[in-house]
Amino acid sequence: MKLAIVHYHLRRGGVTRVIETALESLARSGDEFETVVLTGEMPGELSPLSKCSRCLPGLAYRNEIAGIGEAEHLVSELRRVATEALGGEPDLWHFHNHSLAKNVAMPAVIQRLAAEGARLLLQIHDFAEDGRPENFRRQCAAANPAEIPWYPIAPQIQYAVLNQRDAGYLAAAGLPNDRLHLLPNAVASLPCEPATSAPIFVRKGQRFLLYPTRGIRRKNLGELLLLAALSNDEVAFASTLAPENPEWLAIHERWENFAARHRLPVRLGIGADPAISFAGLVGAADAMVTTSVAEGFGLAFLEPWLAGKAIRGRDLPEITADFSKRGISLDGLYRRLEVPTAWVDLDRFRDRLGETLPQTFASYGRELPSDAIDTAYAAAVSASGVDFGRLDEPLQEQVLETLLADPSKLRSEVELPDLAPAPEECIAQNAQAISESYGLAAYGERLGNLYRQILRQEAEIPRHLDGQRLLDAFLDPSRFTLLRS
Repeated sequence: MKLAIVHYHLRRGGVTRVIETALESLARSGDEFETVVLTGEMPGELSPLSKCSRCLPGLAYRNEIAGIGEAEHLVSELRRVATEALGGEPDLWHFHNHSLAKNVAMPAVIQRLAAEGARLLLQIHDFAEDGRPENFRRQCAAANPAEIPWYPIAPQIQYAVLNQRDAGYLAAAGLPNDRLHLLPNAVASLPCEPATSAPIFVRKGQRFLLYPTRGIRRKNLGELLLLAALSNDEVAFASTLAPENPEWLAIHERWENFAARHRLPVRLGIGADPAISFAGLVGAADAMVTTSVAEGFGLAFLEPWLAGKAIRGRDLPEITADFSKRGISLDGLYRRLEVPTAWVDLDRFRDRLGETLPQTFASYGRELPSDAIDTAYAAAVSASGVDFGRLDEPLQEQVLETLLADPSKLRSEVELPDLAPAPEECIAQNAQAISESYGLAAYGERLGNLYRQILRQEAEIPRHLDGQRLLDAFLDPSRFTLLRS
């Protein structure tokens, strides 16, 4: 099989790692694949992709195109370079994130290839419709969905997504189930070195929970401080990396200062210290923790088990439901962390929803539904309390100030989640289930079968799914959280 994989760049991490994994797993499968990776930015010489990659400058990031002629020229270049590398035209084209507006020519490129009957796998890791309004507007300006559909439908065009949520949204928008596939990332263990001692900021007798993440807003660091405040100094917490975005870095520093001011056992962004080994931190931790309110695939819920560590913290059922179906126990997670309504300025919360929800819908060119604010409010506030993760940073800070004003009295008003390490038997069972379902061999088998399925299809004239219904799903106010506004 002659295979052309297409992505905008091959910088380290992210989609580049997914492509590396794909080629490694296919090579181990024993099947015959001749592969070229077409990219707008080549990897370094030491990359495993360097020898099989070809550079097309037209694939690099671009925010606008002069007209359809540019896309047609790019298609011609893709065909020419791929044919030269493979000794013949590709049997199948595998595109990553074609609709994310990283290169706004991509929907037109896909449309042209689809119209010519090319076999296509469109693998979507991220959606412009999901909290990326600038991307969405940029792509609309370059490729009006009414004229150049972003999501073509035909038997020879198949889609791969990371989780059941995204699959459900595409299906609801009109994508037939037999052209829609879950292709979760392969999972490897977190780096882990045996620790001779706990980090210096962990006092004797304290458990240590590590949050291996970059502390951007949706990672919900305020909730990490709440867990520390509730645990009565029995647990020390740390996160590994600070954000790079200056606006988010300011929020990160605000939480650092808050933790220091109130002497909470929390250290943020400790991975910036070159003297601290990440693998050593993992080895020293009693468990990993996550408080994130949104994820794509959800590696954070899987990687710790392979390193012999449990994961504790906030559950994201729209992501983790896939894992539970494969026998992975995540019983130690909580779906909501409710604080008393008396601790929250509910009028201010509703005002914040009234300010941000219209902005969110307007950023996508939509009017706010009449019941949107009530829906978002009801998703956050119940008879038993307010879900802390639905609040923004000032409101979260208000909750923490209330609790810390009299912690010995008020801790009992919030149920402390399970922060204990998991039994060895549970860790071993989860590690085995993860290896079987998300290991390299499973990934290669899943991907190879998908390629072969596409090649068996008869080509038809493409139609397209309803992109407005897909946007509706991502804009559902019941999913709204201020930390993503």
